[in-house]
Amino acid sequence: MLKRMREMAHYAPLQDVVVGYPMLAAKMELQPEVSLYRRFGGLNARNLLYLQAEIAILEKDLYEFEVEDNKDNLGEKRYYAESWFWLSQSQNDGDTKQLNTVLKLRELLSQYSVKVRSDQALIHQSTLLKLQEPDEWDLSDIQKFLASSKMRVHDRLALIGNDSGFWGSILDPKSYAPDLVALKPRQRQDLFSEWISRNALAILLRCGCKRWMKSSRHGLIGYQDRTILKITYGITNILASLIPVASMALLYTVRHITVKLSIIAAFNVLLSICLGGLTNAKRSEIFAVTAAFAAVQVVFIGLDRNGAAH
Repeated sequence: MLKRMREMAHYAPLQDVVVGYPMLAAKMELQPEVSLYRRFGGLNARNLLYLQAEIAILEKDLYEFEVEDNKDNLGEKRYYAESWFWLSQSQNDGDTKQLNTVLKLRELLSQYSVKVRSDQALIHQSTLLKLQEPDEWDLSDIQKFLASSKMRVHDRLALIGNDSGFWGSILDPKSYAPDLVALKPRQRQDLFSEWISRNALAILLRCGCKRWMKSSRHGLIGYQDRTILKITYGITNILASLIPVASMALLYTVRHITVKLSIIAAFNVLLSICLGGLTNAKRSEIFAVTAAFAAVQVVFIGLDRNGAAH
């Protein structure tokens, strides 16, 4: 028992599984960001269209049968629209067209594929359409993994089915399926943080830093995005503190009003660029902050001029 627990503690998915789908699944287990799948949007839409068309035909047939039976004095047909009992006993009148249509509609409306309701099918399709596209870095990562030695059998690629090209390849990175989606997309950061995080690993590898990077308990070597984000957040905080101070210092040392207005314009442009590139601020928020910053600088100029007059 103790031996088994030790084996589980040292479980290494990428070393203990068969090459192929099991190996790819293990990669996705350790790195959920590369859990990339096709949404099959066309097929899902086609299924919904077929379902809708079939229901529409049955709906039209049911209406015609209801009108026809309501005018028929044979047996209890005229009571079909008033009592489910008489409709359910329509075999006694030798005509079950309306009953069969109702039962078929009931089954069709309550089932979609494997007992999925039609309205749930719409919700399912809506959910699929909201899934985000894969991150370029994660897509490149899985393409490199599929071409690596871990995913080779007898000097050929392990995946040989029709789905082998869904993720593209290192030879043609853009050949991936257009409806590919990520189950766990990376959190969208500001442009500066994304640029730093995308290029950090490449720079570290070029510098030979891989030799000093510790592997995880699963045998993987990598880095966490949050480490890079801490650095970019620090840079953002420093700039947020320095820009107002630098603006006030320059405005205090300059006496010509035209130069002061030029300084205000320059710092407003700098602030808007920083807000757009270093934060996730919306356009309305950028306008509001820039206007408020300009107002503060104008007030400072007024106070400074009053002080100089005194």
